[in-house]
Amino acid sequence: MERSSLVIAPVALWTGDRARPRGEAILIEEGTVAAVGSLEEVRRHAASRRALWVDGGGATLLPGLTDAHLHLTALSRQRRALSLFEAPSRESLLEKVRERAREIGPGEWIYGVRFDNARWPDSRLPTREELDALRLPNPVLLLRVCAHIHVANGRALEEGGLGAPGRFDDGLLLEDQARPVVEAMKRANPGGKAEAKAIGETMAALAAEGITSVHSCNAASYGLEENLEAYRLLRSRRALPLRICYYSDEPPRGWSKSGDGDEWLRYGGRKFFLDGSLGARTAAMTFPYEDDKAARGRLNWDDEAFRAALGEASAAGLQAQVHAIGDAAIDQFLSALEALGPEGALPGGLRHRLVHVQICREDQRERLRRLDVVCDVQPVFVPSDLAITASRIGESRLPWAYGWKSLLRRGLLLTGSSDAPVEPTNPWRGIWAAVARVDDEGLPRGGWLPEQKLDLDEALELFTVNPARAVGLHHRLGSLRPGMAADLVLLDRDIHRAPEEALKEVRPRLTFVGGRLSHGSLPGWECLPSPGGR
Repeated sequence: MERSSLVIAPVALWTGDRARPRGEAILIEEGTVAAVGSLEEVRRHAASRRALWVDGGGATLLPGLTDAHLHLTALSRQRRALSLFEAPSRESLLEKVRERAREIGPGEWIYGVRFDNARWPDSRLPTREELDALRLPNPVLLLRVCAHIHVANGRALEEGGLGAPGRFDDGLLLEDQARPVVEAMKRANPGGKAEAKAIGETMAALAAEGITSVHSCNAASYGLEENLEAYRLLRSRRALPLRICYYSDEPPRGWSKSGDGDEWLRYGGRKFFLDGSLGARTAAMTFPYEDDKAARGRLNWDDEAFRAALGEASAAGLQAQVHAIGDAAIDQFLSALEALGPEGALPGGLRHRLVHVQICREDQRERLRRLDVVCDVQPVFVPSDLAITASRIGESRLPWAYGWKSLLRRGLLLTGSSDAPVEPTNPWRGIWAAVARVDDEGLPRGGWLPEQKLDLDEALELFTVNPARAVGLHHRLGSLRPGMAADLVLLDRDIHRAPEEALKEVRPRLTFVGGRLSHGSLPGWECLPSPGGR
């Protein structure tokens, strides 16, 4: 028979509550934290006498982790796509495309993802000519790891209505130029409710990493479309393995303002893309790229249009989540928000969110503080980008790069995320990257720009307490106090006693969301239903 009360002890409890950050036992009852603290305190609670007791073995127990910015449906679809991240060269990429063509039928789309030409001996992008030279009976669409560059063969361009001579002759599609081709591929591979099972399985994989909540972004203009219909279907079955806060660059059906929905599936607000990526040299800078003096990136909006759109979102009660990587894009955001003045204020204490904030000058950090902006950062970008950053922006501008500690010192609210499928979702890799700031070989010794390292508790707050505060749910989520939702994770070790380099190896033993088990095995305790349902 399933119990309604559960005690986990002894544990190295990290609560996320600065007033009482540590403990050794927790009691869950009816999906809520009923007691937390010393073993004796938990024992005194009446519900502990009828509870199922679990030995935590002294391992860390902490609030469930949140990925505060990813593309969930795109992640699910890319798990079924042709992964090109492992391709060590352009020649290898072309061979992988050729191999996939042998496995599928003529006319079927080949969708290859996550190629990283910056890691190749010759970093030149693949071209339409090279793809067409394979003479495949398939449309081919390839997505760079940053998700800001697509490369298509001639047949894919024709399917998307972009095959006219003189247009996209190199097959290169920057930013939202790929949308017609992505739409053509989508028509050939419809998702809808049939996709719910695959998305549910992807969410179950996130739960196995300790994730209990995601802030997922619909970016239809970039081919990173969310399947809201599938999320709603899983919610109706009580089969969501985690909570979803949904942002979109298009108005979603049935929701009109931030907070619509419930604690499991809710509307976060409006998504804007101001620029591109550092790896693709489309991030908008106020200076020329060091390794391409003709390039300064590109802004996707003009100043007046963006200011008007941000004002409309604010007036409608929509929290904006604004993609800005280069300092010119950050300038555009800050100027628009300053121009709105009090009219930019949101109800319920919500604040607009700036995503990435990668190349940010000192004067901009001070303006962010004055405007009280939420900064959504990706520590996991550091091991990926530290090798190319100086070559892109120059040694003299490195102090502007990935300056998370500088933002924290100013009192800004920072959330942590993966931007998956751009980077792996594993939040422990992100926590390790925030603390260590090295690549996978542990270089440079002592960390890259080490003054920007976070301590472990600061890194944990990025993935627990802070995302809940960012969306106005800190009264229910993000920390472990009596009355909070029982979203929590039991790990395989005491992370405060583990060496820094071991953080990326952390694995959850049990993950709970709303008190139900979303990962692990615990006889006698309620588990979430299988992702696909019946």
